[in-house]
Amino acid sequence: MQFDIIRDEAWGPGMSEAISNNELIPIESQTKTIQTCFQQCLYEVPNFQRPYSWSQDQLMDFWDDVILAKGDFFFGSTVTWVSEKRDLFNDTYSIIDGQQRLTTSAILLSVVRDAFSDVARKYDDVDDFNVEVAVSQAATTQKYLMAEDDDGKTYPILRRSENMFYEVIQNPNAIPSKVEWNVSAKRIGEARSFFEEKVLAAVKDLPPSGQVERLKSIRSNALKARVIQVELASEEDGFLVFETLNTRGADLRLADLVKNLLIRGGAKNPEDRKAIADRWDRLVDRIQQDRVSADLVDRFIWQSWNSRREAVKEPELFKAISRLVGGSPAEHLSYLEELEGDTETYEWLEAEHVQVQRRAAGVRNAFAVPDFVDSVRALAIFNVSVANSTILAVARKYRETRLIKQAQVIQVLRLVESFHFQYTALTNSGSTGGTRSRYNRFAVRLESATSAAEVAAAIEDLKVRLRASLPARARAHHAFCSLFYAPTLQLNQAQKPRSRKIFIAYVLMSFAKLEGLLPAGQNLATWSIEHIKPQSTAASGYSDPVYSIGNLTLLTDRLNSSLGDAPFSDKVAVLKKGKAYFDSKLNSWEAGAVDAPSAAQIVARSEFLADDALDRVWNL
Repeated sequence: MQFDIIRDEAWGPGMSEAISNNELIPIESQTKTIQTCFQQCLYEVPNFQRPYSWSQDQLMDFWDDVILAKGDFFFGSTVTWVSEKRDLFNDTYSIIDGQQRLTTSAILLSVVRDAFSDVARKYDDVDDFNVEVAVSQAATTQKYLMAEDDDGKTYPILRRSENMFYEVIQNPNAIPSKVEWNVSAKRIGEARSFFEEKVLAAVKDLPPSGQVERLKSIRSNALKARVIQVELASEEDGFLVFETLNTRGADLRLADLVKNLLIRGGAKNPEDRKAIADRWDRLVDRIQQDRVSADLVDRFIWQSWNSRREAVKEPELFKAISRLVGGSPAEHLSYLEELEGDTETYEWLEAEHVQVQRRAAGVRNAFAVPDFVDSVRALAIFNVSVANSTILAVARKYRETRLIKQAQVIQVLRLVESFHFQYTALTNSGSTGGTRSRYNRFAVRLESATSAAEVAAAIEDLKVRLRASLPARARAHHAFCSLFYAPTLQLNQAQKPRSRKIFIAYVLMSFAKLEGLLPAGQNLATWSIEHIKPQSTAASGYSDPVYSIGNLTLLTDRLNSSLGDAPFSDKVAVLKKGKAYFDSKLNSWEAGAVDAPSAAQIVARSEFLADDALDRVWNL
């Protein structure tokens, strides 16, 4: 089983030979149980560390291998240095590696503590149960979370930056700070919920005394787990070892290394290092929001780099960043500011809910341009991220210079949107290294442009290259005609992407926008899809023409609910009131007083819309 940052084999012969300035880093190590760790040490998670990140799979491994173990379990290594020494009380150890293990152990113990308290509360009036036993066991468990010195001063056994860790895990009687939980805090909360469910299931069918004994057993197994605590001499050694772990097989992410690099190289005193760490954490929260993908921040760093500089492969990027910042604190801070600036755009990429922002006087914000936002949203709907470097470069050039006009910002995003509508959304052609390189080259060219003429030339070249890479027209035409919307049918995973409500609404909205019936910047969630010939008439599966794009139009939710299964001739007035796009086929149905279009008429309209889509709406 693998836990946390370091693999068991990563710390072995050779790690103790890590060299700084041609001198050996002094290292001491000893085996401790979690009980000994929490009785004899205080811990803190330093500001260069990663957030809490254990997933359900890792928590399940912990439960199976540690809590349900028959005997003590080797839990891996912790790498620390003494950050605060005390004469008559426990020293504080800053954690370089192992914080996920220790944090998870503390979360589990907090659940056991509260379970003891629940037993005492629930069975207070049971005659043959000594409630004081459960109360005493809750207090005993709490001592592994908060320690008290001879003067009665209390200390958290494990100090973390998340307010909720102290308030929920360590001291539930604390006055709540009401600070909003960040991604790390949410993961801690999810871990606690996981253990609450497991512990409750473990004791639910037992009598009160049996519940106490089962909880003691769970606590015992958690405390018996053994770790090797490796102790270094200084924080600087900690920075170096953290980086060295990456070269010895440890599972460090790019974001972990960059954070460590910026904090170590950007400042020397603790206050400034904390300021950098706080800025980094805000940057990460802004990127992640509610997304918990493990590689999201790594991908942001890579795409930010590719939006400015010649692309490098992901495994080589940390070396390239290290060379960029050199040994200068100012260069480290400059790179941090660069990343912070790009988060203003990146936080909205790949978000189907992105909306137009308010214009601010004197600020050139691409997200205040409705057509730009529509294209960003479209690429999110298509699940396209390969063009992020180009989007970052365009938004930044518009924000920071006057060399690119608003019309050109819209033009570039429309080129990318139209290309990927055909290439990705319709024909499901996979993005390749060549596609990524094309966007990188354009982004770098745009970044370095020093005149309006150079900007225009870069855009024209992008247009030529995208047009040359379009899928065959016949393939795209056939794929468009296959679009359908069947919300009442059970669909498989292959069918769902081309029939999602938000995607079909986007397609129909694009026709209406081109005709000037609706302005850019619409919220697609407020619109509904109307089947012209009612769904109730469908005789077969999703391939029935009733569900196809040729039988669909767009309406607001309010207007759609008023139509029901009315014949088309009765729907016309409402459809026109709702600004539905009446193409020549719908006009002919209206002129012919068609109540319910035939299958042949629906197919003919699908073919017409496919031609219109490729010739005008998504034409490069």
